[in-house]
Amino acid sequence: MLPSDLSVLSPDETHGRKGMIAATALVAMLTLLGAAAALASLPHGSAGDEPVAIVFPFWIGQAEAVARSFAAGDRVLRTGRLASIVVVAPRAEPASLPRGAWLSLKLAGLAGCLDSAAVPGEVQ
Repeated sequence: MLPSDLSVLSPDETHGRKGMIAATALVAMLTLLGAAAALASLPHGSAGDEPVAIVFPFWIGQAEAVARSFAAGDRVLRTGRLASIVVVAPRAEPASLPRGAWLSLKLAGLAGCLDSAAVPGEVQ
């Protein structure tokens, strides 16, 4: 059982516990920074000739995701790999996300993995 009050620990034990807390915080911060850098490196939806994948939370169904995309003025081309991903036509100018959407990505590079049409020979 660990004591809840650091004052009862010896100086060596206190230093070890503080060091472990600092190391844990550093690992957590580096993990968050790495995840943010990976997300930022993906191409985001903007004006261009590439279709755009709009990513909704996983609990939003396909019909609701498509309806929200239509309501935002997007021209829906198809659904993505998951029911909560909708692929829309390229936008003439950057537009705001549909209500409840998490993010939008151009279907180039790694973001192409979100598109169900990206796999040749797969039946939709």
